[in-house]
Amino acid sequence: MAVIHAEIPKSIVAEKLAQGKISPLGPVPQLTAGELDKSVRIVGQMGVEPFIKALEEGAQVIVAGRAYDPAVFAAMAIKMGYDAGLAVHMGKILECACIAAVPGSGSDCMMGYLSEDCFGVEPMNPARKCTTLSVAAHTLYEKSNSYVLPGPGGIRDITQVEYKQETERAEVPKPGTSARSTSFERDGQIDRLYRRRRRREISADQGNVSGIGAFQ
Repeated sequence: MAVIHAEIPKSIVAEKLAQGKISPLGPVPQLTAGELDKSVRIVGQMGVEPFIKALEEGAQVIVAGRAYDPAVFAAMAIKMGYDAGLAVHMGKILECACIAAVPGSGSDCMMGYLSEDCFGVEPMNPARKCTTLSVAAHTLYEKSNSYVLPGPGGIRDITQVEYKQETERAEVPKPGTSARSTSFERDGQIDRLYRRRRRREISADQGNVSGIGAFQ
């Protein structure tokens, strides 16, 4: 069994803040020393990397703190050599299961099928089905940008993804047009696109929430 803690010592956050290495995520104000001082517990959202490390060390059960929802689905697939962009995109659908189906439901399970160049999703309840519209729409769920899928560890570029109705109840992105894995470091263009969009959101709505940020 592996236990992965997500809590970050306040001293580390204070050091990064003083160095100017914490920036807001989305339309929220910049974190201040005063807000940080009032914080009782601080947690960081982890991506697939800690899960992959635990799996590589032989863990069969993993208990973890706050994690990016698709990460728990994508970690094993990425460890086995599957495309990270596809794995995370599939995890994005599987995290809410049949909410991405028609009719939608938060009570039913979804099965995902991953291959080298595409993935498929299918509801386990025969009363529901996945459509190109339901899956494409759920790809946009809880996202601030329609073209990229940002998360811990990098950004997935989904600008070229196409969707295909494989069967009456199953749907897959077309082979050869799957989401490719990108990162802030490897793809400056995607990074700039995301940051421009984020700046527009911050300008439009400063909000009233503090204490949300990202380490550089």
